[in-house]
Amino acid sequence: MAELDTKETVETVGQASRLSENYWQRHLPHFQLSGGYFFITFSCYKRQKLLPSQKDIVYQAIHFLNSKRYELLAVVIMDDHVHMIIEIKDTLSKIMHSIKSYTAHQINKAANKVGRIWQDESFDHVIRNEGEFLQKLKYIANNPIKAELSERYENYKWLYVKGWINEYSQTEGTPALRKG
Repeated sequence: MAELDTKETVETVGQASRLSENYWQRHLPHFQLSGGYFFITFSCYKRQKLLPSQKDIVYQAIHFLNSKRYELLAVVIMDDHVHMIIEIKDTLSKIMHSIKSYTAHQINKAANKVGRIWQDESFDHVIRNEGEFLQKLKYIANNPIKAELSERYENYKWLYVKGWINEYSQTEGTPALRKG
């Protein structure tokens, strides 16, 4: 696995470079803000498909880290990728390392094999306003339907939207960005 290059000098431009506290780059640049909401996508290595038991491992691991490293607002585990919306409490690189490392180890252990499970890179996008948040939330909720994995989002086992879908303690309404 390639090492993360944090020493590379790259001139950055735009709003993200002025707001970023940390910057790193592998193949894609990543800007780390001190807080905020992120839409994250990460994919299986060579788009291999996850089995249902492997999806369970990923789903449970993401929920386990909730309230510890981030506030989980939404997640969907698809056949070969994952989408999630989180409010970060830790650095994004540590969060993604924790999720990918733990789940890869557990998936390989359960299958009694070794090998890569995840692509090195993940795609992260800072959510800037409530409209964008709702757009990403709808995208996550509709992803299993669009991929014909479920007829209704409420019936897809590996979909969670805080306060709305597959919530352990049902609350009303959809989540909203906190102001301030």
